[in-house]
Amino acid sequence: MYITNWDDFQKAAEDIYASSPDTTRYVHTFHGAAGELVLKVTNDQTVVKYKTNQATDLKKFIKLNLSLMEQMQNKPVNV
Repeated sequence: MYITNWDDFQKAAEDIYASSPDTTRYVHTFHGAAGELVLKVTNDQTVVKYKTNQATDLKKFIKLNLSLMEQMQNKPVNV
């Protein structure tokens, strides 16, 4: 299912990771012809997706990447 609100997607993605860090996967793909960025987070039980074609969402995407990477490395989040 695609989530249309960024804040809802980010919260859902972080919740999925927090509930099952060993099985969570985070994938991003860019469809150049359509100019769309698609983000997907899953733990094999829950799947959330976010799709955008807005350049302004790039900073949000980078911030989410940083947050998840810090959690994966067990570092405090300083975003």
